[in-house]
Amino acid sequence: MTIEIKVCGITNQEDKAKIDKLSVDYIGFINIPRSKRNISLKEIEEFQKRSNNKNQNVLVIEPENAYETLIKLNKTNVFNVQLHSLKPFDVKYIKWSSQYLFGLMNITKVIGLSDELTKDKIKEINEHCRYCDDILFDYIKDNKTGGTNSQIPIETAVQASKIIKENYPRTKVTLAGGLNFKYLKEIQDQLENFDRIDLNSGVEYSVGRKNIHSIKKIIKLIKEDYYEI
Repeated sequence: MTIEIKVCGITNQEDKAKIDKLSVDYIGFINIPRSKRNISLKEIEEFQKRSNNKNQNVLVIEPENAYETLIKLNKTNVFNVQLHSLKPFDVKYIKWSSQYLFGLMNITKVIGLSDELTKDKIKEINEHCRYCDDILFDYIKDNKTGGTNSQIPIETAVQASKIIKENYPRTKVTLAGGLNFKYLKEIQDQLENFDRIDLNSGVEYSVGRKNIHSIKKIIKLIKEDYYEI
């Protein structure tokens, strides 16, 4: 199985141009005020306008409600969305509304994991899988996901992924949380349990600036058909 790669937290056109030349499947732009990699909707719209492959861009947000999500999708013209908030009924409404407003779109829901998988967390996973195209597992700290630069214990992440694969085979699973070359090499034999990896803080030389050499090393590790343009 070929694992997809997403590079998230892009903040500048220079990094974007370099990553465009690599074998990367998705690129994430964060519009969350608490994030150190937060950029404006106007900047994201500009990234989208200048992109050759508009379908690979992902809007990463933490909205208060479904309506806010739809507004931001409309403003940026990015129709892959990664949600760091909202309940299943909100996601269901977004999914239903978007087919009339934008056509096909992809919804990724972030679910925070820590050291062990609780009954409540299993319930949360099952509820969101009914409406989402992709579940992204990220390390949770202080009830927040994203930007922690911390890794989920791989045994916990694999256990959570297997719940989805056994019950919702059409739902993709993404592994996130401080992923870097060293850690990915250590868990390489477990990556077959995931459809995608999400790279952010683990491939930076400073906040919001990507280490292209580190990304290349990971691509070579993960993808058999690695190429550069």
